[in-house]
This record gives sequence, C-alpha cells and structure tokens, in this order.
Amino acid sequence: MRKRHLLKKAGTSLIAAALMLSCTASAYAQEKESGAAEDALEASDVIDITKKGSITIYKYDMTSAEAAGVYTEGSHQATGEADPALQEIMSPYAVEGVEFSYLRCGDIETYSYNGGAAVKLVYEIPEELRRILGLKEADAVSMSAENVSSQCLHTGVWHYTSQQLNDALKNGLENENIKTKSALENYLSTSEKSEKMTLTDQFGYTYADKLQTGLYLIVETKVPEQVTATCNPWLVSLPFTNEGGNWNNEKGGEKWLYDAVCYPKNQTGNPTLDKLVRQSPDCGGDDGYDSTETVSEGDVLDYLLVSKIPHITSQATWLKMYTFKDTLSKGLTYNKDVKIALYSHEEDAINNKTEKAEAIWTTNEFTQSALKDGKSGQTVLTISMTDKGLEKMNHPEQGFSDYYMVVYYTAKVNSDHTTVLGDDGNENDAVLTWKRTSEKYFNTLEDRCVVYAFGLNLNKTFSDGKGNAAKAAFTLFNKDNQVYVVAEEAAGGTYYVTGKTNMKEQATIFRPAESGKLLINGIEGDNYQLTECSTDNGYSILKEGIMITINSTTETIIPSVAGTTGLEAATDAGQAINKNYNGGIVDAEGVNVSESKGVQRLENANGRTIGKTDMYEGDKISASASVDGIDAAMSDADGSVNARVNLNILNSKTFLLPQTGGTGLYAATIIGAIAIGLGFVLTRKKRQRA
Repeated sequence: MRKRHLLKKAGTSLIAAALMLSCTASAYAQEKESGAAEDALEASDVIDITKKGSITIYKYDMTSAEAAGVYTEGSHQATGEADPALQEIMSPYAVEGVEFSYLRCGDIETYSYNGGAAVKLVYEIPEELRRILGLKEADAVSMSAENVSSQCLHTGVWHYTSQQLNDALKNGLENENIKTKSALENYLSTSEKSEKMTLTDQFGYTYADKLQTGLYLIVETKVPEQVTATCNPWLVSLPFTNEGGNWNNEKGGEKWLYDAVCYPKNQTGNPTLDKLVRQSPDCGGDDGYDSTETVSEGDVLDYLLVSKIPHITSQATWLKMYTFKDTLSKGLTYNKDVKIALYSHEEDAINNKTEKAEAIWTTNEFTQSALKDGKSGQTVLTISMTDKGLEKMNHPEQGFSDYYMVVYYTAKVNSDHTTVLGDDGNENDAVLTWKRTSEKYFNTLEDRCVVYAFGLNLNKTFSDGKGNAAKAAFTLFNKDNQVYVVAEEAAGGTYYVTGKTNMKEQATIFRPAESGKLLINGIEGDNYQLTECSTDNGYSILKEGIMITINSTTETIIPSVAGTTGLEAATDAGQAINKNYNGGIVDAEGVNVSESKGVQRLENANGRTIGKTDMYEGDKISASASVDGIDAAMSDADGSVNARVNLNILNSKTFLLPQTGGTGLYAATIIGAIAIGLGFVLTRKKRQRA
C-alpha cells in the first residue's frame, strides 16, 4: 500500500473515541503522563504516523477494592488518560504476576471511494482475528477496489470500521464470553506476531513502548493463582484524541494522545481446604467427620481432604497445578487406597456421599506417592492432578469450576508404641498448593486434624503384700459401643489394643506383670467397665466392675485462608476487607480472629506481599477421667500429658473358715469314740438289770 504520513483528524477522532469506549467493559484506559504536553489540534490537526506511542497498564484487584469499600463497579469513567487519584486509591490492591500480550492488528486507513462519494476511517485486522470475532467477509470494506483512492495491497487482512469492530467484540464477549476470551487468549499466546509485556510488578504495573501507530488488541494471557476471571480483551488505537470529563477537566477532542494508560480489572478468589477424619463405621464410628477424633489402636480411619475448586473461566485462568500433600504421624499407617470424588453440593462433599458424586476418579486423573521418613516415622502422601485431571477440571463446558473435590483414603492406627497417647495426639497436616498460568506464582492452604488415644495405668496390689499379681485377670468392656477390647501383649503386663469384639469369649484377658503393673495402650475416650475375673489363691476378687470414663482431648482447628490483595491487618484496607470479605477466619463462637489472635501475616514467599490468614488452633481442652464417678488422675506417656488413667486395685485376704483337718479332726474323733463307748457301756448295763 502507499504510505500516508498524514491522516486527517475528522475520521480519526471518531474511531479513537469509539475504540476507547471498548475499554470500559474491561479496563480503565487513561493517558500516561509525559513531560511534554501534546500539541493542540488547532496547531497540528493530523496524525504523525512516524511518531511512536506506548501502552501502560496498572492491574488492580477489584474484588478486594470493592470489599474494602473504596471502589464501586462503574463509578469511574475510562477516558484514555492517567488518573493519579485513582492510582492512589487502588494502589493497595495491585495484582502482581499478570502477563498481558498485545498484537498490532494493522494500519489505520482512510477509505475514500469514487472521488469522495464515501469517506470513512477503517482498521486493518488479520484473518484469524476476523474469524474469532465472527465478522463476515461480505461486511468488510474493500481497500483494493478500483475506485478507492488509497488502495491497500496487503494480503490476508480485512478492513472494518470502528463500529463493526466494537460491535463484534462486544457481542462475542456478551454472548459467548468464555469461548471468545479463551479464543483471543490462545490467539495471542501462540501468535508469532504478538508481543508479551513483562509481568506486572508489585504495583500492578507493566508497559510497552516504541509502538507504531495503528490498532492494537490487548489480552490478558497469564494470571497468578488468585485471579478467577481475566479482564475482557480490548482494542486501543494509537493515537487517539482526548476525551472531556477527565480528572483535569480538559475539553475533549483537542489533542492527539500517543500514550495510553489502562486500568484493567480482575476478579479474584481462592480455593478452600478442609481436613477431616472419622472412625470407620466398621470400627464403631458414626457418620460425622470432624477435625478431631478419639480412636482406638487398630481402628481404621476415614480421612477426607475437601477443597472447593476455585472459579475457572477463560484459558488464562486454567489451573496448571493442584496438589495435596498430606503428612501422617508415625502412629498411622496409610492403606494406599486414595480416590477422588467431585461434588456440586458442599453437604454431599463434607459427608462424602459418593452415590451423589458427579465423578469419581481412581487412577488416570491423579498420581499418588507415599514416602516414609525413616527418622521421624511420618508418612508423606502426595496427590497431584495429572494433565488429564487438570484438563477435566479446566474444561470450559464439562469442567469442575467451583465444584468440591474430595480426596479420600483410609489409614490404620498402629497397635504399638508409635501411637501417641494423651493430649499431644496424632497430628495429620495437609497442604494444598495450586497454580494458574503465571507459573512463578502459587499459593498454599493448610489444615490439620488430630486423633487422640488413651490408656490405663493399673497397679495391682495385695493386702498382705504376698500375692502373685500375674495370676489376676481382667476384661475391659466399652459401654458406649457395647464391645469388648481386644489386645496383644507386647511384654509382661503391657498390651496394645488391636480391635474390638461383641463376643465375651473373644475378649482379651489382661494380666498384670508379677510386679503388679498393667498397661493397656490405645483405647478411645469412652465409658468402660473393668472387671476382675480372677486373682491369686486366698484373695478376694472385686465384687463389682470398675466404671471408668475418659473424656477425650478437644480443640478447635480452622483452616488457613488464602491471601487476597490488600489483606494486611496493619492497614486500613486490610481491616476493611476483614469486615466485608471472606478473607478472615472465625472461631467456634463466630468471632473474627484474624487480628485478635495475631495469626494474620504477610506472605512474600512468591516474591510479592499478600495478606494471609494462618490456620487457627483454638485453646486445647485437655483430657480428663473419672473412676466410679470420682475424678481420677492421669499419667504422662512419652512426654504427652493425660495419657493413661491411673488405677490402684487392692485384693484382700479371704476370711478364715473353721479348719477341717489337723488336731481338730483328731479331737473330734476321740470325743466321738468316747461318746460311742459310753453309750455302749450304758446300754449293756441296762440290759443286765433287766
């Protein structure tokens, strides 16, 4: 085509204004401040297409800003010029780690047909963009027609007016938002002609300079993990004319602007994580899951990792990593049976009602590994979504945006010394790590559940100090579950629980060591009856069973809350967000503890500063016990307090009965013989007299 270095302002003003209006759906486009003022149109009423322009972007988190009450959707007008006041207000909500790509679509052309019979401004766009926008070939303006004064001889391009371009982009975003955005994001991500800006910094800032005049398409192509919805793609014409009503109250249409500053918005949000446990119903557990549970050794536990998948929209927001890391304490053995279920309703998810799951994954959608730390004895279970799993999660139509993902598996409580008894409990820490398309940026969520087990510390004695304690025998009956305790003896008088039975003949007979010591390890917090079945010869067994109650340790555990831009307890913005945004955590009474407990912190592990609320652990309520209704002392076990209930059981000598042997027998025999003899003599004398 023939280059024209001068373009009349009349048509350009109209197209520039119209094109900048397209930014209002997704951005606040403002002029970048420069040291030299632009020449007024009166002095220079043409575009100098040899001059270079620039595009500057400030990226802000509108979700947080609206939550803090500093911004309302639609309250600011896009004019194409810089707005220092807006930048000051929005600076706490800058989003770091966003990539914008831009494509110079083509030249600005004056269409003059048949000697001025029709004159208008048109824009050149490539074939692929025409197809994505759904523009018809028949509606294009022909710049190669015979009667066009300035023909364009480029191939593979089309020419449309600003109205056509605006309408096509608007209709595509309104009618098929995700499809259109994904297509444009993919187009600029893969196009050899597009350019990528540097990732936005801590101020949300990025730019591109030394740009030729022409029409530009700008698309958000990568986002950090907290962004749930990218801004709508928009078109910018360089240069464009200023608009009236901006922050410096200039009259519109008075000068050309070669430097555009844009303020695009993002909606943000994060996934959730909840770690839950219950005794398997086969082991006497109920249907409810919780953060803490009391268990017996030998029990099989059902574990859940419940995560609400974050909102996924266009391709730039697709998840690229979704990984759970679950650390089991040394007292737990993983059964290698992970499955994943996906639910549309939270209630079904937290109760893991698999019959209501939308999908159940067993193999291809995730990988799992379980590595045991030889030093600590802990097992680290890692569950990572595979490319296939991520593809299913991200699918624009059949995907699982905002669904609940439940990772579930079982673990067994060890019947040995590795199970921690008492208040320390057996902790199980879970971490969720996720990324989106801006690979450098990730975030984590943490949660914990704890299972508590206890024991009996029995001391068997005799009133005269002479009995053999090893000849005593006991059974232990769980009154709550109506089962007898089954255990194995590891050493003299030391037992580890292995199971339960409802058959008395299968109940374990517990025998103390000769020293009188009896340790029963690994019972849950419940009501028990300890019955003495037998004792050493010459001693009385207990008349009745001993009633033992163990009240388990409890505590409130609330998962961490992922950071949101501006969530910093020390700032006004952070305090405002805590009141209006789901960014803090509450205790069991519903009181926000983000600040009162001092658990809110700044996260900067990813090279940025984002407020984050740590996992909250409430005050622990220690275990307690009673014996026959009277408070009982509990002893420690390996440094963990309130581990075993202390009992001292005394057997007394039996009462002495009259002897049935020895001198007593002889005396009775002699006396009897004498009596018989005397009777015989007397009888004989009576007969003689007669």
